[in-house]
Amino acid sequence: MDADVNNFDNLTTLKQEDWELLRFDGRKLADTWTPIAVRVIEDRKKSDTPGLSGGVPVFTPMAIAVLKDLMGDTVEVLPLRCRKGEYYAINVLDVVNCIDYEKADFERFKSSGRIMLFNKYAFKPECVKGKHIFKIIDEPVRRPFVSDEFRNSVLENGLVGFKFELVWDSESE
Repeated sequence: MDADVNNFDNLTTLKQEDWELLRFDGRKLADTWTPIAVRVIEDRKKSDTPGLSGGVPVFTPMAIAVLKDLMGDTVEVLPLRCRKGEYYAINVLDVVNCIDYEKADFERFKSSGRIMLFNKYAFKPECVKGKHIFKIIDEPVRRPFVSDEFRNSVLENGLVGFKFELVWDSESE
């Protein structure tokens, strides 16, 4: 899941140092969260998920209302401060070890052996069953993955600004 930043609103922080606060990696932040000031940098069509660099999903109250049952307690909804609308950063707490490394295609850093990038994702079906929004342990600060049910709910409810890319098909296994 991503935001369609080419056709819809984009946000940026007012202070450069606030970018570091948006490196969400699955740790809970609600108890210490202070809303970060953001502004609209592209005055395009209004979006239910305006783009905010760094992989952090941002939702409007409408998007939260539509998706709250699918997100449940696997996310924290953290308020942002913006003069042009009400927005919330979505901190995905569900970071799982669900990659099927035998079927995935990835490249490693030579120095550490850690995964540098995935060319093709493959998940263990039993690990992602029933999960509607999650991140993986190899990429905890990147954009989250969502289920077909999540995507379908976005489309069926007319939410705009979301961008989806199929990264894995459980039925092609």
